Amino acid sequence: MFLGLALVIGVTLFMPELALAQYGGGGDFQSKIGGVTRGLVNVLLPAVSVLGLVYAAILAATGDAEAKSRMVLIAVASIVGFLAPMIIRWLQSISGGG
Repeated sequence: MFLGLALVIGVTLFMPELALAQYGGGGDFQSKIGGVTRGLVNVLLPAVSVLGLVYAAILAATGDAEAKSRMVLIAVASIVGFLAPMIIRWLQSISGGG
């Protein structure tokens, strides 16, 4: 068991490419994660916000008793959804990561 542990530690220390460890700039994985995050923030959140507003309008048109309270919540969520890209950039500038 000790020999196996020493082998794993040796591989990770001296041959990180065999251990599938990322070193350096982070490589392809970080760029893929960044692309997914940008797609989520710049495309999906505003699209869901628009769908929520359409849903609220349909509720109001059908005369739902709770439509007014739902519309307020959907409007607040839509504002956050549309402002998400700016909020993310602001948080990144504060942390020094962007």
